[in-house]
Amino acid sequence: MIKKIATSLGVMALVLAACQAQPVDERPATTSTSTAPPTTQAETGATSSPMRIVDTVQCEEAGEDVVIVCEAYDLIQRHYVDDIEDSALAEAAKLALVSEDPPVTSSPLSCAIPAQAFIESCETAAGFNGDDKTAAEAILTGFTSYALDPNSAYFDKAALELLEQEQEGEIEGIGALVSPEDPTIEGENKQCAIVSETCRISIVSTIEGAPAEGAGLLKDDVIVGVDGESILGWTIDEVTSRVRGPAGTDVTLTIERESAELDVTITRAAVEIPVLESATFGDAGYIRLSVFSQTADEQFERAVVALLGEDVSSLVIDLRNNPGGLLDTAIAVTSVFLPDGDVVVTEGPGERTSYPVEGTAIIPDDLKVVFVVNKGSASASEVVSAVLQERGEITVVGENTFGKNTVQQRFPLSNGGALKLTIARWVTPGGLDFGGVGVTPDVDLAVDELDAEALVVAVLAAA
Repeated sequence: MIKKIATSLGVMALVLAACQAQPVDERPATTSTSTAPPTTQAETGATSSPMRIVDTVQCEEAGEDVVIVCEAYDLIQRHYVDDIEDSALAEAAKLALVSEDPPVTSSPLSCAIPAQAFIESCETAAGFNGDDKTAAEAILTGFTSYALDPNSAYFDKAALELLEQEQEGEIEGIGALVSPEDPTIEGENKQCAIVSETCRISIVSTIEGAPAEGAGLLKDDVIVGVDGESILGWTIDEVTSRVRGPAGTDVTLTIERESAELDVTITRAAVEIPVLESATFGDAGYIRLSVFSQTADEQFERAVVALLGEDVSSLVIDLRNNPGGLLDTAIAVTSVFLPDGDVVVTEGPGERTSYPVEGTAIIPDDLKVVFVVNKGSASASEVVSAVLQERGEITVVGENTFGKNTVQQRFPLSNGGALKLTIARWVTPGGLDFGGVGVTPDVDLAVDELDAEALVVAVLAAA
């Protein structure tokens, strides 16, 4: 069933990780067995090191702190959109276990061996300065950071709880949408997962009325520190977790703006994630859809019905900075416009799935409809815009969209956390793939700085 499938985006948020996916299936994760029994010294259960002993274990014998490595390996092999070699995952684990500091304890470290290629990774763990749980979680972060695409991620229990709060529509934080990008990455998709000298987190927008807006954060500000600490080497989720926090508490961000650094102290607050606003300007109807949340489709249809009741002659749908959300919501929104056909096609390992429209179209044939998009329009926003553009139902105005053509699914892990994996890529029913490039507008127009009324006037004149 579609209800729990979601598209998610590489744009992340410090109050909502706008690229989150709902789980398709809550089946318990399963462990894998080694593809080949280790035949080296590791088979005896101990790998010697000048620093500490590493006890290697097969997956069927792994303890509760380390079995998540086996669970994650199995999920990646069964569900990830591309084939990933054991050697690539083992190298990612090795990179994650490299520690700049010597071990703080000489006690043995347990290390799971889901495949023979991981023996060398476990040998590297001899220099790791954490415990079993920390090492296992580091390996999962290594998988998603070094071997998989930027839209895959590991959430520990605390991060997962924050994500679930976001999906309820209200969280506590600062209210800023950010994008982690690295211009040195080859290809169109510049998304990155670990902050470095080239992977930087920039402000995309702030939520109206939220603390980030009140503190004066601006689009294109770059976050370089949190509470006096450099964020170099942090994962994007670590940055998100540190910036978020209880309402009424302060967080200080070090911001780089036009080559200068400044510290901005922001008092966190409960932030309601906006979903939709609508208005009329003259005889034009206007709807701004901010996210494809669980209830966004119902709100969208009600807004359309209300505007049609006012006899509007045109309809402007504003998807600027809409980072996406649930696929079933995107299908329902598209179904307001299309009476038949498919909305999107997903292509995953060994399968191709089409998702048809549902319900009844309510847009009159003679109504002029304009969709407004920008670089921050991603994922589900692109699905809806692309298929309606392809079918000739709308005019798209603005700038090329983000270019996220992947679908993620979240899988629960036995430690209370979850692994989010890219499980498919989407294309339009006509076969067009906008991954990395984005949806190309019919009319190029600078739309970022326009308020609702000015936007309606500008895009209707341009379209």
